[in-house]
Amino acid sequence: MEACGDCKTLKQEFWLAREHYVSLIVQHDQMIRDSGSKTSTLDTAIKKARRRRNDAGRRFLDHRISHEDLISPHDNNSRAALKNT
Repeated sequence: MEACGDCKTLKQEFWLAREHYVSLIVQHDQMIRDSGSKTSTLDTAIKKARRRRNDAGRRFLDHRISHEDLISPHDNNSRAALKNT
């Protein structure tokens, strides 16, 4: 299946959201290791980043599934045609 423009955009959105989330987690862990300082300042940002990552992933996955739904009937018809020959 070939990716469309929306696939590429949604994949990029997901990748950026994932990278942002990971960077916040790394920053949080570094703060804990370095000084044991209050990490609660990042808690809200981490929750928002996780939500954005999950939403972006869900949109990307839903879009990819819609491509499969468009292709599946064709594949089933092809299989049925092969059985009848």
